[in-house]
Amino acid sequence: MTRGPDVAIVGAGLMGGWHARYAAAAGAKIAAIVDRQTPAAARLARSFPGAAVFGDLAECLRRTSLEAVHVCSSTDAHPSHVDAALSAGKHVLVEKPLASSAGDVERLLDEARSRGRILAAVHQFPFQRGARRLRRDVERLGELVRCEFVLCSAGGRGLDEEGRRRMLLEMLPHPVSLVRSLFGRAGAADPEWQTRRFTPDELELTADGGAASFEVFLSLRGRPTRCDLAATGTRATASLDLFHGFCWIDAAEPSRVAKAAAPFRRGTKLLSTAAGNLARRALVSQPAYPGLPELIGAFYRAVAERGKSPVSREEILACARLADRLKQGIENRGSRAGS
Repeated sequence: MTRGPDVAIVGAGLMGGWHARYAAAAGAKIAAIVDRQTPAAARLARSFPGAAVFGDLAECLRRTSLEAVHVCSSTDAHPSHVDAALSAGKHVLVEKPLASSAGDVERLLDEARSRGRILAAVHQFPFQRGARRLRRDVERLGELVRCEFVLCSAGGRGLDEEGRRRMLLEMLPHPVSLVRSLFGRAGAADPEWQTRRFTPDELELTADGGAASFEVFLSLRGRPTRCDLAATGTRATASLDLFHGFCWIDAAEPSRVAKAAAPFRRGTKLLSTAAGNLARRALVSQPAYPGLPELIGAFYRAVAERGKSPVSREEILACARLADRLKQGIENRGSRAGS
């Protein structure tokens, strides 16, 4: 295993724990855990011998020698944490969204570029094995006809209306990054998304990509929980299971036999692909968040080779600007209702 950088994990919650686990698996030394709740930081640090515990990132940066910082704190705290890390000359990997406004996102990206540092947001879905397979085999689909992304999450439980809307917006990088990654060569890198519906529990977007249509459905009520993408082409349909990170492609010439056999053909493909994927993930010890280990590895390679960020500036800004536009639409509707 290649030796990775010395890193700090900022935020000792759920995602901080997974970043630390996968960073260590990629060869990084977990030099510090930072969290205002120092008992939580101490609990996480126990899994990584030699990791120091800090309640403040500024103190951590003064007292340790680091190459990179993983920012897994609350979204509102991202700008201050990223600013501190960049000012100290560190490369930064940030949980999505990078910041709450497109203005802050652009400012932070400009700061990273001026300092020659890598600043990447965690858009991990394009790094999943299934997404990479589809990107490699996308021509098997023929001409793209329709792409549908569906994410039903239970993460909104206990949140008020504002919190649930914020959660829906924080899901946006998933479909935006996937469409850019999978179909950018077909001219769909930044389709003009239109809002069909935006409530505290659902967000529906559509886009006309010329020969193809795009649809995004994000829900905090839909059950069972799921996250998948279906891409229908003129020769085949690809299905991505994004919770588990695998893809299968269904191609059959139109016939009565193919129509009758379709449920069995799709079921067999799903069963064999899912079983193989489960075995592989168990073998490499990736029980959750497929794509995250691959993204962390790509980030570390870029740091070591002084290369480009594995997540482009254009992609990060596209996500932020779309979220801003959706928030502005809600504010405008509220203003009209109150007038």
